[in-house]
Amino acid sequence: MRSRALPFSLFAGDARRDAADEAQVSAEEQALAGVRAAWELLIRRHDRAVRVALLARGFPLESAREVAQDAWARLIEQSRRGALTQLVLPALAIRQALFLALDERRRRSGMPEELEAARSTPAPVASAEERLVHKEQLDRALTVLRGCSPSAQRVFLLAYQGGGMSHGEIAAQVGLSLQRVRQTLCEVRSRLRRELDHD
Repeated sequence: MRSRALPFSLFAGDARRDAADEAQVSAEEQALAGVRAAWELLIRRHDRAVRVALLARGFPLESAREVAQDAWARLIEQSRRGALTQLVLPALAIRQALFLALDERRRRSGMPEELEAARSTPAPVASAEERLVHKEQLDRALTVLRGCSPSAQRVFLLAYQGGGMSHGEIAAQVGLSLQRVRQTLCEVRSRLRRELDHD
């Protein structure tokens, strides 16, 4: 039996992916070398994923924006000091942002009453356009959650409502395996990211 040569078009997608991977690696290497334009490119490329990860953890949109900015600033500073040997994005930025956000949440929960009262002073009122954008994003996220199974909705709420429960606690509460809880959360977050990234 003669083997047929495969058409090149079958490999075109692989070639495009390889080129995209090389461009990503190149941008990350340039960023580590201190090239400002490379950092700007990487931030544009990955900032939304960082904010979505924070939103999925229950942080408000405005807080997610600020924390994401702080996370990028920290990564750039660490790179300048030579503390970073490689950039794995967006994972590293998400990890940095979650650390900062959780640290801020812990600090605020331990504040004396006078400081807490000063912190809770009303923020400037958002413009009508900003309120509309926030409402649209929330509506889209709720639509995604309503489209999930009741079990997935329950797992998601237990993970992100209030302080949130650990994956092990959720597994025990709903009677699912730890692996299934993690898989469910991953699937729901992925659906949320796809919906919120879609403009």
